[in-house]
Amino acid sequence: MKPGNFSFLACGMLLVGGSLVCHAQSLKERLGEAGVEDKEKLSTSVMQAGGSAMESPVDPRSYVVGPSDRIAVNIWTSPPVSLLLTVTPEGTLIIPLVGELQVSGLTLHEAKGNTIAAVKRRYLRSDVSVTLVQPRPIVVNVVGAVINPGTYTLTAADRAGRAIALANEMSPEQVGVVIPLLPEEISTRNVLIRHRDGTTDRADFPLYLGTKEERYNPSLREGDVVVVPRREPQRHVFGIYGELNLPGRYEIVEGDSVLDALHIAQGFTPLARRDSVIFSRLDREGGVKYDRVINLGAIQSGQEPNFALEPGDRIIVPAMVDLRQDYRIVISGQVKNPGTYPITRNMTRLSEAIRMAGGFTEFASLESAELIRRSISRADVELETLESSRGGIASEDSSYYQLESQLRIRKEIVAVNFHQLFEHNDTTQDVTLKGDDYIIVPSVKQTVYVFGQVVTNGHIPYVQGAPVEHYLQKAGGMTELARKGDLKIVKAKSKQWLSPDETEIEPGDYVWVPREIERSFGYTMGIIGQTASILSVAVSIVLLVIQINK
Repeated sequence: MKPGNFSFLACGMLLVGGSLVCHAQSLKERLGEAGVEDKEKLSTSVMQAGGSAMESPVDPRSYVVGPSDRIAVNIWTSPPVSLLLTVTPEGTLIIPLVGELQVSGLTLHEAKGNTIAAVKRRYLRSDVSVTLVQPRPIVVNVVGAVINPGTYTLTAADRAGRAIALANEMSPEQVGVVIPLLPEEISTRNVLIRHRDGTTDRADFPLYLGTKEERYNPSLREGDVVVVPRREPQRHVFGIYGELNLPGRYEIVEGDSVLDALHIAQGFTPLARRDSVIFSRLDREGGVKYDRVINLGAIQSGQEPNFALEPGDRIIVPAMVDLRQDYRIVISGQVKNPGTYPITRNMTRLSEAIRMAGGFTEFASLESAELIRRSISRADVELETLESSRGGIASEDSSYYQLESQLRIRKEIVAVNFHQLFEHNDTTQDVTLKGDDYIIVPSVKQTVYVFGQVVTNGHIPYVQGAPVEHYLQKAGGMTELARKGDLKIVKAKSKQWLSPDETEIEPGDYVWVPREIERSFGYTMGIIGQTASILSVAVSIVLLVIQINK
């Protein structure tokens, strides 16, 4: 406050006592003398007085006011006046034209009530509102099982969880150097907050997330010490499993009940059988004391009594039988109505699915049609590979097995002959479909694709019964680098590589002409040298045998 404003402040204090000496001055003039800016500037300052992100609104009945809190006092006169005030280091709030009020140590609710009462004694017919604009900064200490114990600056609106989160943040210099604590080693339910006045609070973060009751994540004060203890992951725990949103093993604290466990596990899933929950308790020697069935839904609704938990208790929530799933297939290619279609579990057959799609078009190639099933995951294949390795599989077989397994993940084909089923009514080919099956009906291809070491790669019109030479000639013939003895026919559907004398070329097949492998002069000389060495050794052995036999 400016030195010249002391008389004004004294006048304001007299007004609170009932004097009318200062009423002759206009409100704006008096506020100007006090160094209070006009309404427009005050509004701007209030808008800019933000703080850090907050998890929830400040509770006026629990927030304790202290030095450096910024409080807005709005007097709804004509024109209205907004005052942005800061609690002094002595814990007082100096209100122009009103006086000095002691607010430190009061709850925000109490401080607001006292301030409104004081202002209204001066402005009898005006409404008054008091708002906390910016919580004050505070200093707290975090110790115990955190990565970076130490002193942290937060705000009086922050809760214990934020202090612990800051203490567990790793700087770029620590990444790869500092070994973080394992989550199961850190207590999240027995966090102790020691206040300067000797009182304590306990933070219980799993229960706070389950109930959103603020007492489980208390607000911090100046000088608080947050103590994060370690815990044993296998002892002093309870387990809650089954149809819950967050099943698992949790630390147990004194006073825990079966409903607390349900809150910590974030409640039931839609398939939970709430009336048939298995509750198991152990004795001190680790043997089963008893198993019984409880109605956790009735306990939750208050129809049956809640009861306390003990270390080692286990709660199992079974699931209801519900086989309703998104059973559907996808049909693409040469059908009249390609798309996604619903099927009935273990009932819909391939012929029925094609009828739902309107049947085949005139361009459908039944010989090349495929039914693809996705019944295996990458994890399943990895496990199969490991198990197969235990059986002493040869290295070359192992590589080939891994290749085929990777193909199974992407394209697991069901052995079915579309041509036999739909052209010859072979019902043995009418397989039962499963969810996520994928039916592909390609179009008829009346070409053979020739590529590799030929003059012109491309599609050649198919001629029934024509030999491979016909297609090579149409492609301009083979180049000088062609490896003529290793021609391969790649079958359109099976992708098998066959020699020309092993198969008849069909529409959609591929003709592959490989390239002659070029060897360097050094490679050729090396082979000649090795051959010469072998021959020399062989001749020496023969001469030695002849000498021995003489």
